[in-house]
Amino acid sequence: MFTSVDQFLQELSLLNDEFFPGSRLETVYSRLDKVSLRLVMSAALFVDIYFNAENGRLDFTLIHNNKRVFGYDNLKNWHRHPYENPEKHVECDQPSLRQIAQATASVIALLPK
Repeated sequence: MFTSVDQFLQELSLLNDEFFPGSRLETVYSRLDKVSLRLVMSAALFVDIYFNAENGRLDFTLIHNNKRVFGYDNLKNWHRHPYENPEKHVECDQPSLRQIAQATASVIALLPK
């Protein structure tokens, strides 16, 4: 998917502007080969993001009111945590970062205001 943290951050920045306008991207920590980020929409709504370029690990977790409500990750294999049951693991093909951002934005639109 991505061979470097810089490459990952460049695409994520573009998708952030497109799918999550008005949000802010905060770096929790960054090293040469890994980064942990928080995409903040509000105190109660954010996306925790982790990327490790060395092993290709990616987590994209939507948090609402301190609970995971949706996400994608590739621990062991690619799967998503569906909005209807975020504790469930639904196997899937490797999504693009665009597909993950678009799906996350769609779930955000379903959340109570």
